[in-house]
Amino acid sequence: MNSAQIHLALTHVPVILSLVGLVLLAIAMYQKNNTLIQTAFWILLIGGLIAIPVYQTGEGAEEIVERLPGVSKSIIEAHEEMGMWALVAASTAGLLAFLGLAFPIKMAIGRLMPPLVLLATLVSAGVLVYTAHLGGQVRHTELRSGFTPAAASDSTHETRNDDN
Repeated sequence: MNSAQIHLALTHVPVILSLVGLVLLAIAMYQKNNTLIQTAFWILLIGGLIAIPVYQTGEGAEEIVERLPGVSKSIIEAHEEMGMWALVAASTAGLLAFLGLAFPIKMAIGRLMPPLVLLATLVSAGVLVYTAHLGGQVRHTELRSGFTPAAASDSTHETRNDDN
């Protein structure tokens, strides 16, 4: 596998885990369910760890796709810049989740961790989703602002004839 394949294979994992962890943590906090809080922390820790190889394979993926037709250097650069912020955000949420796992809820600092992790994860999820959106624009021109589909001609579409 090359860097682009690894990047694409892993890139959705931190996004999905941050969203799942965010929802699970919010529900767990509402229900005051410490087991679910710990589960959410594990999910967020794993998401933060997986963000590291996603970021590290980004440069290699860029080298592979930057010369392909329809790929915009400015879109790659915007995605790359947000990728750094996504790594920071996901790693911060993951680190705070790790601290939440390390400090029991019975300790004062342990009681502070769920709301702190929830806030960090809210920010992280937003940054990750936006970064993923920018990454999608690299190869999916239909996601770019100002996109207008080309007019379809009769010769480019199959016509269906139900009268046969």
